[in-house]
Amino acid sequence: MIDFNLYVITNRHLCTPKSLLTVVSEILDVGVKAIQLREKDLADVALFKLAKPISDLCQTHNAHLFINTNTKIAVEVGAAGVHLPDIDKSVTEVKAQLGGDFLIGCSIHDVDAAKKREIQGADFITYSPIYPTVNKPQYGPAVGVKNLEKLVKQVHLPVFALGGITPARVGECLGAGASGVAVMSGVMSPIDAAQRAQEYMSSATSL
Repeated sequence: MIDFNLYVITNRHLCTPKSLLTVVSEILDVGVKAIQLREKDLADVALFKLAKPISDLCQTHNAHLFINTNTKIAVEVGAAGVHLPDIDKSVTEVKAQLGGDFLIGCSIHDVDAAKKREIQGADFITYSPIYPTVNKPQYGPAVGVKNLEKLVKQVHLPVFALGGITPARVGECLGAGASGVAVMSGVMSPIDAAQRAQEYMSSATSL
């Protein structure tokens, strides 16, 4: 069940000198309910060592942990689900392999991909980049809030707006029909991660 409106995507390099585990603990303490562990440069052994204590923390806080791409590690650490890139394995195949209780999020960048993932059985999608962002230059220019609104109307999945999202922009995205927002650099910080997360959540609940 997708019962969250803030989806935090990790980047341990942005948390230095704090550990990612410490930062995740801080944001869980203030109420974050969904985290995507997106440490794509790690091999399986290192990813497991990072993911297991984070998964344990998420379970303690009744929060969802999604592992980016790696279904094997997601199962081994007891994560709630996986997050699949735009061009990746079929949601149908993953569901058949891991069972219906396993939640699957998917990254998409256009309506056709959104519809494809919906047909396959995805539980939610992230749509990006909504605003200009330095983190994903390979995905081209920002699609804008109007295209977000158009896409939301063409699928029945929860859609999370991603890319250049600030607390001040949350209302605009939710007003366009998004179920929530997804953020990485907006929260991943060694200094004020918890405060940043609270700002996003307050913006989402004040509408």
